[in-house]
Amino acid sequence: MTPTKKAACLLLLIVCLISCKKEYNAIGLNLQDELLGTTRDTTSITAYSVLYDTLSTTNLSTQLLGELRDPIFGKTTASVYSQFLSSGSTPSFGENPVIDSIVLTLQTAGFYGDTSAAMRFEVYELTDELESGTTYYNYSTSGHSDDNLLNNPETSYYIRPNTAITLNGEVLSPHVRIRLTPEFGQHLIDESDDWLTDAAILAEFKGLFIQATSTHPTGCLFSTNMTSSLTGLVLYYHNTSGNGLSYSFRPSESGVTYNNYNHFGYADACQDLRRQIIDNDNSNISKLYLQAMCGVRAKINLPYIRQKFASLDNRVVINRAELVISNYYPSESIFTNPSSLSIQGVKNDGSLYYIPDDDMVSGDGFFGGTYNSTTGEYRIRITQYIQQLILNQGNFANYFYLTIKGSGTHASRLVFHSSTPEAGYEGKQLRVEIAYTTY
Repeated sequence: MTPTKKAACLLLLIVCLISCKKEYNAIGLNLQDELLGTTRDTTSITAYSVLYDTLSTTNLSTQLLGELRDPIFGKTTASVYSQFLSSGSTPSFGENPVIDSIVLTLQTAGFYGDTSAAMRFEVYELTDELESGTTYYNYSTSGHSDDNLLNNPETSYYIRPNTAITLNGEVLSPHVRIRLTPEFGQHLIDESDDWLTDAAILAEFKGLFIQATSTHPTGCLFSTNMTSSLTGLVLYYHNTSGNGLSYSFRPSESGVTYNNYNHFGYADACQDLRRQIIDNDNSNISKLYLQAMCGVRAKINLPYIRQKFASLDNRVVINRAELVISNYYPSESIFTNPSSLSIQGVKNDGSLYYIPDDDMVSGDGFFGGTYNSTTGEYRIRITQYIQQLILNQGNFANYFYLTIKGSGTHASRLVFHSSTPEAGYEGKQLRVEIAYTTY
C-alpha cells in the first residue's frame, strides 16, 4: 500500500471511529491492525466478594424451592408465597359436595444439588394478603397459619425433573404431587359459594406458603413454574350428581407469587468466604465467589484505568476489551457452574445500570459471559464500557459488579481465581484484556 493510500485510509478510519457508536466487527479489527498497529495489554484489577443486598422476586418466570447445604457457601433455603385463583371458570361444586382428596401439584423445571435427596414439604395457609402492585424481595415474608396442611408430614418426596408421570393413563410432564389434608379441601369447598370473582376468592383464601426441607447431607433446590398448567391445587370430590369430579385453583400471571431466600448469615460458609463478605477483610485474596439467589457478587475495581491512558490525551480507540474469569473448580458434578455471568455497571451515585456492551443495550449478541468448558473460562466483552471510562463519558464509577446471570431464578455458584491467584495458577488470574489503537 502506497503512503498516499495509507494516509487516505487512515483519515477515513478516524472519521468512522469518531462518528460510529458501534464497535467494529472482526473484519474492521483486522483492518485497524494492518493500518495502525494494535498494542495488546492487560490492565490492573482488584476485586473481592461482597454480599448481594436486595433482589425483587415478585412474579419471576420460575420459582425455587428446597434446601441446600454447600460445603463452601453453607446452608440456603428457598420458599414460595403464592396466591391461588380460579382456573378459568367460577368454582361450582354442585349439591352436597364432599372432598375425596386435595393435591398440590408443582411443575419441576430444573434442579441444583443432589436429586437423590429426599424432601419433606410444609404447606401453610396465608393469613396476610399479598398485594398486587407491591414489590416483594428475597427477604420478604408474609403471615401464615401454624397448621401444616400436609396429609402426612412424614412423607418423603424425590425430585425427578426428567421423569414423566402417568396419571389415569395420561402421560404428563415431570411434576411433584403433594397430598394435603381432606379437611382443608372441604373447607375450600364449603367457602366457595360466593366465589364469583378472584377478589372474592382472595377474601377467604389468601394463598399458600410452601417450603421444603431435606435430611440429606447435600439437599436440593428445584425450579417450579407457578403459572404452569401443571401447578395448582386440585380438589377431587363427589356430589349428589356423581363421582370422580375435580376442580383446580391455580397461581396466575394476574396474581402474586414471590420467593424468599435465606442464606442464614453464611454461618456455615467456609472461612475464606466469610472473611471477605462478613469481616470485609480483602487482604491476600486468591479466590473469589459468586452465588445466585441474591447471595454473593464480586466487586471488580479498575483503579488505574483512566491514568493508564491519560498520557495519550484521549487519542485512543479501544478495539476490544474482555473481562476474563477462570473457574477454580472446573469439574464440579453436583454444584455445577453457572451457564452465564453478567455485569452490573455502577454510577458515581451508587445506582446500577446496564453497561453499553450489554445485550440489553447494544442488542448485538456479542456481550458473552457464557461458560467455555474447554478453557474453563468466562469472557465478557466490555469494550464500549472501557472506552467510556477512559474518556470520562458520563457519571460512571470505575468499578462494577460481577454476578450470575438470572440470579433470581437460578440456584448456582462459582469459585474463581482472583487477580493474584495461588501459586501455579498464574495464567488463570482475573484480568481485563485490552487491545487498543493510538492515533
